[in-house]
Amino acid sequence: MAKPQLEVISSTGSRAMVFKIDRDIWPVYHYHPEFDILLSLKDHRGRYLSGDHIGPFEKGTLIMNGPNIPHALHSGRPDDEDWERPSLAVIQFSEASMGREFLDRHEMKPIREFLQSARFGFEFFGETRAQAAELMMTMRGMGELERFIQLLRLLRLFAGSEERCVLASPAYSPSLRERDISRLDRVIRHLHQEIGRPIPLEEAARVAGLAPKSFCRFFRANTGKTLIEYVNALRVGESCRLLLETTL
Repeated sequence: MAKPQLEVISSTGSRAMVFKIDRDIWPVYHYHPEFDILLSLKDHRGRYLSGDHIGPFEKGTLIMNGPNIPHALHSGRPDDEDWERPSLAVIQFSEASMGREFLDRHEMKPIREFLQSARFGFEFFGETRAQAAELMMTMRGMGELERFIQLLRLLRLFAGSEERCVLASPAYSPSLRERDISRLDRVIRHLHQEIGRPIPLEEAARVAGLAPKSFCRFFRANTGKTLIEYVNALRVGESCRLLLETTL
């Protein structure tokens, strides 16, 4: 298993943003200092994690992860018979790449205030999601300057929308130590793979390489949930996914 680490994104260099169609889903729990906006393009269901939030994703799901908030997407196991590789439209950018002087301009106030409120991430719904998807997909045929202008349009749309919910809770504050992220990734992968059966505390602690009491403190500090709360949230999400699949 590849060791999880801080993801380095090229927008921290000379480019203000990165846009790509990504077919390499990130099952590894990872983080980076940039915002990223993710639009699911395929009719494929799974779950996303953003800080202490767990939610379902399918075609059309639109989420924005805050900077330095650990996150991952899980869509089943590649060795499952019906597994397909998901496809995502991805935008990654940072406030620093836009320039503080630019963001401090009066005209940028709505976007500046939105970015301040988006530090714990959002999921978008309804007409906002439909309009945002159109804006993102038109970026494919654009040059770099046109894409940046389109990003500003997208952020202006988000800033004026109430069709959104916050992802990570304001109290969420992970340690972000690489050793802890690596342990947490191992545990989260194990929980997702074994969600169909009871998972004792001792088993999860063994995967993390910790004593049960130490594991309880570690897990809550990094996910904002107890092991039982986390597993229950996963099972609720899985039940909702299965219900959707049987009713469509």
